Amino acid sequence: MDLPFELLNVFSIAGDPFSGNPLCVFTDAAGLTDAEMQAWARQFNLSETTFVTSRNGTDADVRIFTPDHEMPFAGHPTLGTAEVVSGLHGAAPLVHLELPAGRIPVVRTDDGWQLAAPAASLRAVTASKAELAGALGIDGGALVRADAAWVDAGVEQLVVRLDHADAVRACDPHAHAMAEHMTSPGRPPHVYVWAWTGPKTIEARLFFTSGQAVLEDPATGSACANLGGWMVAQGARDVSVEISQGTAVGRPSRLQLEIDADGGVHVGGRVERVGRGSAAAGA
Repeated sequence: MDLPFELLNVFSIAGDPFSGNPLCVFTDAAGLTDAEMQAWARQFNLSETTFVTSRNGTDADVRIFTPDHEMPFAGHPTLGTAEVVSGLHGAAPLVHLELPAGRIPVVRTDDGWQLAAPAASLRAVTASKAELAGALGIDGGALVRADAAWVDAGVEQLVVRLDHADAVRACDPHAHAMAEHMTSPGRPPHVYVWAWTGPKTIEARLFFTSGQAVLEDPATGSACANLGGWMVAQGARDVSVEISQGTAVGRPSRLQLEIDADGGVHVGGRVERVGRGSAAAGA
């Protein structure tokens, strides 16, 4: 039996066919074991691959895997999988995805999809400003230490504000220092750096490690949700921000972050279908 899959670009930019974060969605993965899902994610070697393990109308159970491990929640896989599940049911405008992090509602927008992020929890950073800056490979003067925090709106990441976009672009992280100062329990190091570029625009990058290598994600919806959770903790309400990410790795991306009047965080973006195919189940 073959395994059907679809390929999509999430958080893409209109007119640029190779923008956004690539995603593979296996649409009928009920028969796969955890080990087989992990193996297929490693085979495709994208930031994440998702597996729809059951469906009931527009409700679907979904697993998300990186090439190395399973994720309880991730933004671009959630939006891309919603597009696929919706397409299986007449382009439905609302999809609910059951993830390990919880049940996530995803709604169709004028130009893509938008998810409602889980409520965020925050914890303090113990590393010093010098240690954080050293791990990022930048001058400590660019780092706003008071605005650094561990944030978890489905998956915990270190969120670090820098004082200008040039500092974001200059980051050259070191794997060993990241492992020492930027590691959440049970996960590889993940750090999200960001800076304001205008009243409603932000430039950001997400770094993580695989073994001794530092890798960069083109577009990170979970980190966008975490940034929204951090902003809510600072009192932000009725906020709409566009986040640019991915330029440094040749995959320019646009993410829309909205915070409603009640402090609810919503992450959205454009989703573009790229292709489809099938994989041999016994491969």
